[in-house]
Amino acid sequence: MTATVAQVKALCPSGTPLTDDQIGALIVQAEAHLLGLYPDLPARVAAGTLAQDTVDYVEASMVARIARNPEGLRMEMDGDYQYQLAAGAASGYLALLPDEGRMLTVRQGAFTITPATRRIAAAPCDPGWW
Repeated sequence: MTATVAQVKALCPSGTPLTDDQIGALIVQAEAHLLGLYPDLPARVAAGTLAQDTVDYVEASMVARIARNPEGLRMEMDGDYQYQLAAGAASGYLALLPDEGRMLTVRQGAFTITPATRRIAAAPCDPGWW
């Protein structure tokens, strides 16, 4: 259930200052993070209810956010030139974005309604109905 260094580098088209060993260590940490949040991931992958590619993509995305910006810089200025990154993209920490979390969760039907009780109403003339 582990993403590869090549998958992470594919998500970093501008390259990264991190070495392959550093990226590998971050992948291990990302997997531990995911297993802490979703301990049933290996069973769901083995059962076929969750694609291995989805888990690998989420792991690689978590690591790629750090690989692109290891220092966690949010803004940089040089004379008249400046740029700013979104806080989620520049945190410098392994983080699971809400969309990625939804990719890993068990989906329920759009309109699944489960009654709270299975009470069957009697006829209105029955005193037990009230």
